[in-house]
Amino acid sequence: MLLSIIIPVYNEQENLVKRLSFLCKETNKFSIEVIISNSPETSDDSPKICKNFDKVTYFISDKKGRASQMNFGASKAKGDVLLFLHADVQLPTDFYPQIKKAIEAGNKAGFFAYKFDKETPFLNFNSKFTAKDGLFSGGGDQCQFFTKDTFKELNGFNEDFCIMEDFEMIDRVRKQKIPFAIIQSKAIVSARKYEKNSWLKVNLINGYVFLKYKFGASPENLRKTYKSLLRESV
Repeated sequence: MLLSIIIPVYNEQENLVKRLSFLCKETNKFSIEVIISNSPETSDDSPKICKNFDKVTYFISDKKGRASQMNFGASKAKGDVLLFLHADVQLPTDFYPQIKKAIEAGNKAGFFAYKFDKETPFLNFNSKFTAKDGLFSGGGDQCQFFTKDTFKELNGFNEDFCIMEDFEMIDRVRKQKIPFAIIQSKAIVSARKYEKNSWLKVNLINGYVFLKYKFGASPENLRKTYKSLLRESV
């Protein structure tokens, strides 16, 4: 099984070094290709960093926006399975055999449970909801993966969504009854957003934006609401 790991980036040079150092070691063990899909508006040293990793394929997407960049990276991928990874998320060390096992069991899609890189009772509470299927599970921090055929059948990510494209995608998976797995080996997600704001504030904002999404608010409205309420950590 050739696994294509697609990482959409926008000014992510610090996170890229960490992610690519780990992933390139894994390419020596398993059948993996790593694809960077950069924003056409990039302004950092991500292109130079990628040149230091000979097993990484670097592209500049034809359009900005995470959904567009992920679709562009997918169009260049050769893999049987496509894994979409945020640059600030660390995959578990056994990600490849776990995905292979899930696909061989008949699943066509899936995502990982996660934990935060900082342990607190509140953050641990949040992470418990990622280990099972539910209303708030399946987002992009959970490292979504799809067989290539399934991704094509779904027509990729909806590029109308400048935010919540990950939830929109997994909603379609559920509606079409596509079998998917939730891998219990945990990815590691940055807690910076919670440290910059607060646990309560982030959860209230996330819940509010999610409800607006469920009630049909436009993607641009969702983005403006999120950006206006949350202090970003990066």
